[in-house]
Amino acid sequence: MREIGPGATMDQLARAGGVTKPILYRHFGDRDGLIAAMADEYSEALLTSVTEPLDADAGPRSTLRSTVDAYVSFIERDPSLYRFLVRTARERQGGHVQINALVDNIAKRVAIVTGDQLRSVGRDSGSALPWAYGIVGLVHQAGDWWVDSQTISRETLVDYLVALLWDGLGASADAPQAGA
Repeated sequence: MREIGPGATMDQLARAGGVTKPILYRHFGDRDGLIAAMADEYSEALLTSVTEPLDADAGPRSTLRSTVDAYVSFIERDPSLYRFLVRTARERQGGHVQINALVDNIAKRVAIVTGDQLRSVGRDSGSALPWAYGIVGLVHQAGDWWVDSQTISRETLVDYLVALLWDGLGASADAPQAGA
């Protein structure tokens, strides 16, 4: 998919994989099965990439920044595959289920860390889960826009998102300026 693009035929994919088309069909069933396997592998790698910073022993803002950066860096490394998988998931009947499952996994991990951090400073942790879903949704949607437009650097995008998430809309006037 990286080399040929989303219109790649099963013949082309089999050749690129160094196998015959019947072997490809036997292993994956059909094109949708191959795409689902690719999406599963991609999702697992993304989940690992995003949760590693959550497990680091860093302060809350540093953890937020490194986690947002891990997500944006991950999609930046392979934007063609990201675009293909996200767009294919949107078009496929079960695609939204896969994206929702990934969002659920990441949001639940973010909620655990957020809840722990809220409790550690004596605050109610009831907001951890809805905040986690909001954070993941914001970062995903912004990343989706960014991977297509790339009108700002990854660092600037991360700075903007962290400023919004950490300081809120009221502090948006103080957000870092592009190139600053």
